[in-house]
Amino acid sequence: MNFGETIYTLRMQNNLSQGELADKLEVSRQSVSKWENNMAVPELDKIIRMSEIFGVTVDSLVKGEEYTKQEIVQPQTVVQVVKEPMEKRVIAGILLLALGGVAFILLLALTGLGCFYALPVLLCGAICMLCKKNVGFYCTWLIYIIVSAFLATSTAVSSWNVIFYTFRAPYSDSSVFLLIGWIWFAVMLAMLIWSVAKFYKRTVENKKKTVASLVCTVVYKIADYVAIKAMFAHYIKLLEANDPNTITFDSILVGVNAVSTVIEPIVFTIILVQFSRILYSCLSEKRKV
Repeated sequence: MNFGETIYTLRMQNNLSQGELADKLEVSRQSVSKWENNMAVPELDKIIRMSEIFGVTVDSLVKGEEYTKQEIVQPQTVVQVVKEPMEKRVIAGILLLALGGVAFILLLALTGLGCFYALPVLLCGAICMLCKKNVGFYCTWLIYIIVSAFLATSTAVSSWNVIFYTFRAPYSDSSVFLLIGWIWFAVMLAMLIWSVAKFYKRTVENKKKTVASLVCTVVYKIADYVAIKAMFAHYIKLLEANDPNTITFDSILVGVNAVSTVIEPIVFTIILVQFSRILYSCLSEKRKV
């Protein structure tokens, strides 16, 4: 029996679909299909993980000596249907949606726009309901983005720009701004490291597409930087000329800068994660050679 037939037989014996096995291995369903059809060979860490899932040794999994290809016959017995308990993430999602819904209605009735403070709870509830894994990771990122947006629009504090503005306004005028800025910068670094550590081993299915997405993200960041600089230079010219449109353009510039400040950590995270995945994939291929 070849390697692909062994994987297929063991997967069927363990009542796993290709998608379920893919989720356990953190790969795509297409990868499992390619392995079973002998179109690709899994990496060593995936082979070790499969041996743990199937409860066999790595040697027997690779050689397939202990198994024979045969049709797996389901026993003709009456199976009592047992209702599985609801997943904890679903329970958490229902509670968060219910709590967020009540808070949204109360804040809408009492304060009007204050209802937006309930959105983080509602969105976290939606993530718990929709995402089967990495729920805590995505909820943490959501809270980080919302707090970053609040700091950027309400206090002018930016996690990234604190490096450049430590001794300049508005930070030089307030030790509180400076402290908040550096704390949020540390949080941003922690989010970057967490994201890279979580996804750098994720299998690169299509290296060309991954490289293309990395290049597009870098190009976007460069274009965003150039656009902000150009808008700021134009604002300075309007300010020096005492142009009546200065106030309107200032509001636009503040809004664009706030959006850019919130998106910036996400863009850097995508760049670092994609780069680390490509690098890890290349190093793994070299080790195999």
